Amino acid sequence: MKTKIKLSALLFIASITVSCDNFLEEKNQSNITAENYFVTADGYRSLVNAAYSTLRTVWGDEPWLYCLGTDIFTRGESELIGGSYGGRDTQSRQLNEYAELDAENPCVKDHYADLYYSIQACNTALARANAVNGISETEIVQSNAEVRFLRAYYYFLLVEQFGDVPLVEDEITSAITHFDRIPEADIYKYIINELSVVVSKLPIKAAEFGRATQGACKNLLSLVYLTRGYKSYADSDDFTKAASLADEVINSGEYRLLPSFQEVFKEGNEINDEIIFSVQYDAKSLGGDINNGSGQNAMFGWELWSKIPSGFEIYNTTYNWHKPQFTPTQFLYSLYNTDSDSRYDVTFLSEYYATKDDGKVKAGDLRVYFPHYDKEFTVNDSLAIMAEHPNAIIITKELWKQDIENIGGSGIFPMIWKFFDSTAPWPSNNQSYSGTRDIFLFRLAETYLIASEAYLQAGDKSKAAERLNAVRKRAAIPGHEKDMIINEVDIDINTILDERARELAGEYKRWPDLKRTNTLIERTLKHNNLAKKTNKMDNHILLRPIPQTVIDQDSEGIEQKCRLLIGLLINKFIHKRHIKTY
Repeated sequence: MKTKIKLSALLFIASITVSCDNFLEEKNQSNITAENYFVTADGYRSLVNAAYSTLRTVWGDEPWLYCLGTDIFTRGESELIGGSYGGRDTQSRQLNEYAELDAENPCVKDHYADLYYSIQACNTALARANAVNGISETEIVQSNAEVRFLRAYYYFLLVEQFGDVPLVEDEITSAITHFDRIPEADIYKYIINELSVVVSKLPIKAAEFGRATQGACKNLLSLVYLTRGYKSYADSDDFTKAASLADEVINSGEYRLLPSFQEVFKEGNEINDEIIFSVQYDAKSLGGDINNGSGQNAMFGWELWSKIPSGFEIYNTTYNWHKPQFTPTQFLYSLYNTDSDSRYDVTFLSEYYATKDDGKVKAGDLRVYFPHYDKEFTVNDSLAIMAEHPNAIIITKELWKQDIENIGGSGIFPMIWKFFDSTAPWPSNNQSYSGTRDIFLFRLAETYLIASEAYLQAGDKSKAAERLNAVRKRAAIPGHEKDMIINEVDIDINTILDERARELAGEYKRWPDLKRTNTLIERTLKHNNLAKKTNKMDNHILLRPIPQTVIDQDSEGIEQKCRLLIGLLINKFIHKRHIKTY
């Protein structure tokens, strides 16, 4: 995978490339062109907004590469269903069990294309900045800094997933037929330089929530240094720099840990003091585009009406629509001590109440009950619940859905619930997810955990424990703060990874976390039974394959007859592509 090869420039095939035929050509009735629109204040601002809106493209509905094939998530039961699901079973199996994962995998291909499309959006905004009329120099400088921050972020995602990748800094306005892959060490240098240059040009506090700030930039730079610190080409002070930058964010006074973990994820509270940077959503900005919404709320569950038809009805939004795309392993449930840690009951939903009258079952009856994973559940416990709730179905952990294919599980398990979105409409056929809850990319609790990991690797276990315990104290059930303290002698990388699992479950962090710490293979084979059963994990799985469509379209010696249409960029960028605050 690291061999230097020539790659096609058709990296943005879904959005900005077309065939050489003329059937798509239309007369420009408005006489608006890129050249005369993007030099206006509104036109340029639409390009900057487009660089933000591509965050939705990257993270919107199916971040398979960041969840599957880890110690805390496995593939879901519904992925074996054919028909409208198409090849999902194959796609998810390849990513979860690493069996026959190849360059044709659509999830890999889409993520690669989405990231380069996002980079093209950034490059377009940067290229047009100097020709804009009617905007102050101050705004141009800050906007350029925001866009360069976003571009560095996209490259960070790329290099961690794919290793050596093309480095494209210029707007593409005509067909380019190949790019060279740049060594990942050089990509890292580029990312660090970009973030270091722009950090002082970003505001301390954004005028509009959702825009990049100095805190967001330092947080990302801290994570980049932390990640590079594990690599063979690391600088000797990478961990120290990571710790220092994380502490700058923590001590800046711009962010704070909310009093409770529950408050962080309270629906409608996505704009809060703990959030450093997030993907912004709201119904107005989506403009009815159901396929451009957030799917985070729908990815970690199961169909109540399908598994338990008595008492639950399809299209009822009390529990909304969920699919077991990413199913928690029993290891994830086992990490919580429910006597002292409040996060279990915020992260998972253990009680489900009937939504309709159905024979003996009445709407509002306790219908499904999951005992806490870490508690012994006796016959007497069961009888006590049944005495009060005679229509309840009690599902003990032995039956929870962990894996399929005769490894065990019922297909029913405590769903991840901290992302629940009561406003998400029920999706119809051939439509994706449409939630409007923001996706948190950087929040202060994770910054503490980044600092903890960095201090550990830098050799300061005392500060590592201090930063870790700040998160654990906040997670404590009132009165159990002392029970949550971890002594510095007990701090190691597994302690920190376990804590990241508890705090960040479902937040699209796990695969990079395990890859970064060189624990992906060990921990996944230990806790993901499907991956263990297949046993295809070795060092080659630490990078995703470059998509075959990209390799195939390399034009070395081949005439390229396609061209880019800048008009498609206008359509993509201008129409309803605004961040939440607009």
